Amino acid sequence: MSEPFIVTGQLHDQTLLKTIEQAGFQAVHLPLIETRPLTLSEVEIARITACDWLLFTSQTAVHAFFDQLETPFTGKFAVVGSKTEKALQSHGYEASFKPSVYSADVFVEEWNASQPNDCRVGFVKGNLAKPTIEQGLHSSVDFVVVYETTSVPQNVLTINDWIAQHHQVTLVFVSPSAVRSYTQAGGAITDHVIFCAIGHITKKALEDAGMTVHVMPERYTLEDVVNARLHYKE
Repeated sequence: MSEPFIVTGQLHDQTLLKTIEQAGFQAVHLPLIETRPLTLSEVEIARITACDWLLFTSQTAVHAFFDQLETPFTGKFAVVGSKTEKALQSHGYEASFKPSVYSADVFVEEWNASQPNDCRVGFVKGNLAKPTIEQGLHSSVDFVVVYETTSVPQNVLTINDWIAQHHQVTLVFVSPSAVRSYTQAGGAITDHVIFCAIGHITKKALEDAGMTVHVMPERYTLEDVVNARLHYKE
């Protein structure tokens, strides 16, 4: 039986799972967090759309926001992540700014080096987003919380079963919140799990929780995680 390749992040389509199967793994999707859109008030929408820029760091935030926006936004857009950019494009908009590495801390560094201090940034985010953006940008930042994230502890138990039944398992994490969900629910930490992180922030969360990160791609996308796993020398 082929090695299980478990993806713990949310997927908006099945393309990645097909890619994993074509690479010779057994694709398993067990998300460790779930998201629920939140309804914004007219006051919140008016306040955030009065900004010069709208910033999104997840495709979930993009869809949750534009599902509620009735009047087109006429300012500029900034994004973190290729999936976030594609989600923005699906609503008919293009990003005018994106970091060279798909990470909030890199976004802050490159934004501060290139954008004026007096512009106003509206950050559309989830409830568990770290304060990196608000605290780091030298521009004025306002924000709205457009979705909330909750843990799925039952999927951790299922992952533990997969680990117990196979001599090796590849396990992919795409966010620190997924790492927290895994550890809080008693996720197994053993030497026959190949732990993969989508980026350096998630890698640090895994290491802080006592896990050795074997795979992290140079480009922070799930597709690149799969490719990096294929080239990992055990």
